Amino acid sequence: MTLIELILVMAVLATVLAIAAPSLSRFFSGRDLQEEVRRFIAVTKFARSEAISRGVMMELWIDPNLRAYGLQPQGAANIEEDSKRTYRLADKLTFDVETESLDALGRAVILFWPDGSIDEQSVQTVRIEEDAESIVAIVQAEFGLGYEVQDEDANTVAMSRQTATP
Repeated sequence: MTLIELILVMAVLATVLAIAAPSLSRFFSGRDLQEEVRRFIAVTKFARSEAISRGVMMELWIDPNLRAYGLQPQGAANIEEDSKRTYRLADKLTFDVETESLDALGRAVILFWPDGSIDEQSVQTVRIEEDAESIVAIVQAEFGLGYEVQDEDANTVAMSRQTATP
């Protein structure tokens, strides 16, 4: 190969990358949201299995203000450090939970009983938002044994917020 051919190949590659870059940036920005949703669902499944295997209630707390959530046994006087887990949302992501489901600390709580069921007082829906257009709702499954993903568009969320506000 000559130097001229090599320069032409590099120019063609640079042009292709310049055209594909905007599409790739949108692809990678949505990845944070999907990865966080997968991790949250995995934590709920882990909390349920821990409640069953340990025979204690497990508490999955969600703090929208700190953009964090975590898992720990509920009510244990001496909570082992290895049984506590804390996760932080990626940059640009936020939690949205119903304000009436927040406790005195400003956290929403999901409680898993030792039989694997979810406490009735637990939060029903958790939304993880990247921006006004990228919203994923995580809702309690039909039989109350776990949580599942339900995609929502921005219009549905805006309408549900307007009807919930007195």
